[in-house]
Amino acid sequence: MDLGRQNILVDDDFNFIAIIDWEFAQTAPWQVNHYPMPFPLLGLDIEDILRDPSHLVHKNVLRLDFSRRIYNRKFQEAERELEERGRPHGGSFADTLNKPASRVYACFTNLGRLPQVDAELVRQMVQLAFGLDRDKAEEYIRKIEHRLRDPRLQYAGLEDKICAEQGYH
Repeated sequence: MDLGRQNILVDDDFNFIAIIDWEFAQTAPWQVNHYPMPFPLLGLDIEDILRDPSHLVHKNVLRLDFSRRIYNRKFQEAERELEERGRPHGGSFADTLNKPASRVYACFTNLGRLPQVDAELVRQMVQLAFGLDRDKAEEYIRKIEHRLRDPRLQYAGLEDKICAEQGYH
């Protein structure tokens, strides 16, 4: 969906007035909704940067994080207002944005745009999907890559065995 900041009309107090650009309206799972760019996809490295005022990009990341929080808060307010008017949703758009499935989908939709960052996006998807730390995610990816390179292992059912051994299921 095209719910970028440029398509949300707000008043001087940042209250939603209208959402425009409906040509991409669709029926889809909630998880296809995700933060639009330039909001960071993951909070892992971002949190470290936010805690370090001397970091080179601290000020820029702080600004983006502040904008992301406003973006989310305004959806929460709109959801509360709809609830008060007796028009509740079947779920929460604001909550969905912070869930792993939404963030995995955001990573997926960015694959191929900048090939030099694809490996990082894949690692982030593995981390989110399986709840792994960075090292375990990289280990998982290495094992899958090894299996894909060796034709004898491609259909030997080793993925389930590897996952079970590493506690990924």
